[in-house]
Amino acid sequence: MRRLGAGVLLLALASLLTFALLRVVPGDPTITKLGGARNIDPAALAELRHELGLDRSVVAQYLSWVGGLLQGDLGQSYFSQYAVTTLIGQRVVPTLELAGLAFVVGLVLAVPAALVSATRPRSIAARLVNAATAALMAAPPFLVGIAFVVVLSVQAGLLPARGYVPFVEDPLENLRLVAMPALTLGLAVAAPLVVLLRASLGETLRAPFIRTATGKGLQRRRVVLGHALPNALIPSLTYLGVTVGYLLGGVVVVEYVFGWPGLGSLVVDAVLKRDYAVLQSVVLLAVAIFVFVTFVTDLLYGVLDPRLRVGEGQP
Repeated sequence: MRRLGAGVLLLALASLLTFALLRVVPGDPTITKLGGARNIDPAALAELRHELGLDRSVVAQYLSWVGGLLQGDLGQSYFSQYAVTTLIGQRVVPTLELAGLAFVVGLVLAVPAALVSATRPRSIAARLVNAATAALMAAPPFLVGIAFVVVLSVQAGLLPARGYVPFVEDPLENLRLVAMPALTLGLAVAAPLVVLLRASLGETLRAPFIRTATGKGLQRRRVVLGHALPNALIPSLTYLGVTVGYLLGGVVVVEYVFGWPGLGSLVVDAVLKRDYAVLQSVVLLAVAIFVFVTFVTDLLYGVLDPRLRVGEGQP
């Protein structure tokens, strides 16, 4: 309950900070909407600001927005005149698909790589894993995405470079289009996870209960996969919340590179147009997802490790 209350407080602070920062940064949505034309009629500009509700005080605008949030109304876009809930609803499914596949790809790549690196640290495979991990952690995701486009799409012609087709309409084409952006984000997720899991596995493999299991005559594979890996995954749960935050941030650039019609491209468009209504709502949604995943992670600690459970009468 304390964590849940802290999450609600974090959402409130995030809404206030996001709202305030958008009003501080240079730019005016009314000027952007008028196309940056010169010699604008002040009366027309004042009328447009009144229509958008920007002539009210910042406090009044914030209270109006929060009041709409509590009622499920995020307002309207300053430019498309569509409801923000409609715009987010149209974009959230592609983003969740991309982020979910990227997370799966990251786990599938990171766990075997960490096992090889931790169990055979002096082997050639472990050295290749370490070099690849260092390179991926240094390279920004958009650079990896551009490299995939050049090699796999332009030169080899194996996968399409841009586009989106809903999964329900054409599953095969959807998977072909999502392959490169999911792999781009998945590699970005896998690299730091390999480093964390490798260190955790190395420490677990030196634990007394591992020596006991080995002394009982258990096979090395069973000791590693059945005893060491489950215990090494517990510290990695902390990275789960960080991964979700990283995915939500990295998906903005990756979606723009691959023309993926998700929340990332919506954010980029809203930033360029200074569409406060859309931008502040998407940012708050990202914070809400991050808080929820962090809360679930705290619960999973108690499920996976009984020692961390708080019993009755304990503080």
